[in-house]
Amino acid sequence: MKFGIAGPVSKDHIVLPSGERLEKYGAVAYTAGAMARLLEGGRDEVLCVSHVSPGDFPGVAALLNHPNVDLSGVTAVENGTAEIELTHFDEANRVSRQINVMPPLSAAQMDLLSACAAVLLMPLNESDISLADARKLRRSTETVIFLDAHGLVTGVDAAGGRFKKTWTGAEEWLACLDILKMNEVEACWVAGRPLNGYEEFARFAAGVIEAGPQTCWITFGDRSSLLAWRREDHVQWASVPVVTGIGPVMDTTGCGDASSAGFVHAYLKGYRSPVRSVILGNTMGSLKATFEETDAFPSRPEITGVIVDHYREYLHNLLDDFLDRSRLIVHEIKGGQNLESLMYRPDEGFRPGSDHARDRGGQSPSSPGPPG
Repeated sequence: MKFGIAGPVSKDHIVLPSGERLEKYGAVAYTAGAMARLLEGGRDEVLCVSHVSPGDFPGVAALLNHPNVDLSGVTAVENGTAEIELTHFDEANRVSRQINVMPPLSAAQMDLLSACAAVLLMPLNESDISLADARKLRRSTETVIFLDAHGLVTGVDAAGGRFKKTWTGAEEWLACLDILKMNEVEACWVAGRPLNGYEEFARFAAGVIEAGPQTCWITFGDRSSLLAWRREDHVQWASVPVVTGIGPVMDTTGCGDASSAGFVHAYLKGYRSPVRSVILGNTMGSLKATFEETDAFPSRPEITGVIVDHYREYLHNLLDDFLDRSRLIVHEIKGGQNLESLMYRPDEGFRPGSDHARDRGGQSPSSPGPPG
């Protein structure tokens, strides 16, 4: 089985609250590193599709040098590396500035993904991956297509500041997808209004599912994820707790990228169970927060041990919920939600909010949704 990941390998210039400056590769590198660890010891592969600058290519190749990682889709082009400056004010608050935007992936690069059983689309900017290529992938393959919406609701101003924006062509994008992921702030921007409480987010997610995806996953930083999915003719939703207390938080950068890898791995390997997928996704995101390196994930047995320790009671309750139909965990949304009422309208005058480079597993987003 082959997994595909498409998007930028970023060069992150990190300014810590102390003033110390660090530099490391991130974005797709975190996703690929997490997936490589999950595939370790088997024959499955993860194919990376990205651009990097010629000067960064050796470092990226060394970082992702793993028997389960295929780098044939990573191309060295001039100014090819996406570069982001992350300035941390404290553990939970930071701002980002885009120094360089990756050139768009080519149609030939995207065609490499057609042989994959699942593809993670991980853009940092709306120019990274074209809607036309996503449509072509949908038409020509049966691959499971996962999208992190972050880059499609994020703009870059003339000074490199990253801000929230409308999702151009949202309805067309949703028709291409099997799984959509976003954080709570991004969900408000897609909805075009503030969303409050898990049930309101769940109804919004049901509207997303009406537009095409089978699953919608909304993260809330260090609070429980919201998951909605289609089962036959029904739309169900559940709140899935995150993993806490496994160690001190060292660096939340890349938690969202790692969690995406965990979700898709479990989805393909676990009979397409959305709840099991979020459990592994939440676990990988929380584990990433405990180390500063890009690729220091623990072994698969250790990852399994974390899941057993933290989700035993939840899974027992989930089984009871299924057997006695008490619906204490899994809820059904009756009547769905008309997507047309949820999508951003350009004439409503919403102003951009602040941005954090990507949804981070152990960190609550600090920027508000669109003002009502």
